[in-house]
Amino acid sequence: MTALKGSLRNRFLLSLCAVLCLALLALVAVARFQIMPILLEDEEAFASAELDRIERALGAELNHMRRLVEDWAHWDDTYDFVQGLRPQYVDSNLYESTLETLDLELMVFLDASNEPYWVAGYDEHGEFVSCPGVMPPCDWANASIAFLSRHVAQGLEDATYTWLLAAPGLAMVGLSPIHQSHQETPAAGWLAMVRPLSEPWIEQLRDTTGIELELNPVPAQADLALVLERISPTYMTASRLVPALPSSHALRIDAALPRQRYQASLETFRFALYWTSGVLIATLLIVLWLLERMVLLPLRQLATFTQRLHREAVPPAMPEPLLARHDEIGTLSREFRNLLDHQRQQSDLLRELTLHDPLTGVANRRLFDQRLTELLHHSGTHQCHAAMMIDIDHFKLYNDHYGHQAGDACLITLAQHMEAQLKPLGFLVARTGGEEFSVLLPNTSEDEALRLARELLEAIEALGLDHATSPTSRNVTVSIGIATQQANTVEPGDIMRAADQALYQAKANGRNRAANYQAFDPTTVFDS
Repeated sequence: MTALKGSLRNRFLLSLCAVLCLALLALVAVARFQIMPILLEDEEAFASAELDRIERALGAELNHMRRLVEDWAHWDDTYDFVQGLRPQYVDSNLYESTLETLDLELMVFLDASNEPYWVAGYDEHGEFVSCPGVMPPCDWANASIAFLSRHVAQGLEDATYTWLLAAPGLAMVGLSPIHQSHQETPAAGWLAMVRPLSEPWIEQLRDTTGIELELNPVPAQADLALVLERISPTYMTASRLVPALPSSHALRIDAALPRQRYQASLETFRFALYWTSGVLIATLLIVLWLLERMVLLPLRQLATFTQRLHREAVPPAMPEPLLARHDEIGTLSREFRNLLDHQRQQSDLLRELTLHDPLTGVANRRLFDQRLTELLHHSGTHQCHAAMMIDIDHFKLYNDHYGHQAGDACLITLAQHMEAQLKPLGFLVARTGGEEFSVLLPNTSEDEALRLARELLEAIEALGLDHATSPTSRNVTVSIGIATQQANTVEPGDIMRAADQALYQAKANGRNRAANYQAFDPTTVFDS
């Protein structure tokens, strides 16, 4: 398994196989989460459009009912009839064949008082009856007449109305005020026509729309949205509620629809998916072969050469086929030997950079700690070494007032001045913090270190670097903490902690001064 993973060729093969699997998974994910929702959404749009066609067909039937009831209501004979001026109207017009021809179940004439004037229709036994008012045998129409009278009594405008009825049975109702034709006269009453939505009528609606549909009364619901149920891969049902009377009920349109459009789109996408997968696999195989011939083989030769560099004392010659190449691998091969020399040079330069502060050019903390450790570990019993910790007074105020560029210039000036004064004496100056410097003083006694500190304080203040916001002085000053090697400061960390305590004491005593650390006596302070 390790050899399998270690081979670049095998790793490329595994990677390409993984890419292939991911690509196939991506195609499946695209199909599942993008294409399929689009197809299903398109199918819902198709179902909604089919239900819209059914609703438009119902609307056309309602408009036909509107025109029919208006034709009868705006007929002068009807106007005279409800006013009692044309008794022959019944024999001439309200007979069974009239309702059969008009496909009506009931015709109700209301007078100006909204009372039933004449009723003609088919009773519950399918017998045709025609009589004045709701007297027997027309009392079977009481429920329908009461329903119509309630709507008229609600203050309907002088206009024609059509409704769908969901209870007590499926029907279509047209209601129009009775007027004289071509004359502006008050309505003499209302004419209502009721057409049953019978199975033959629904079958005719199926033929008109070309859709297998059903109309069913259901309790009213607030949501009239489309309900789609996919019964099988080739068949689905779509339902929608449409408003109807009474208000407690609604009319539900149920349509059985084919899924041919969805299946055709799905098959087309699957065909494209299979072809895409095949092309992708073929492409990856070709890429793998080209990769082996053009990249992996010369890379193995180059890898063998580099391994020989480590194993053999005499560097071997670069293989000629690699040097003769005119592509990136050839360039890499030709530059590889130069890179080895350049790497050695860069390593030396990097080592130098890692030991010096990039801003000031003096040693950094790493070099300082390294030299301090070496000095203490190799010093004799009677040798004495010292260290200074130097901090610029109120440097944050300096930065805030003069800006960070001026602050960097101040650090550079002080570092160069301290190194110029102390480096010739064999001492190491290092920048060990933001505005903090440390000085390693080999073979230096405490008195000598204090003397050097006083001279350094005087020299720095003599530079005359303005510091307008300093509470200590008008010029840039420093505070110095000094620690020497003693019985309790034999480790590098001990000496630097002692120097830090002395620096803290120098700051506490007013800054611009030096203080030395002593193990048992109070810290000695020297002003500049």
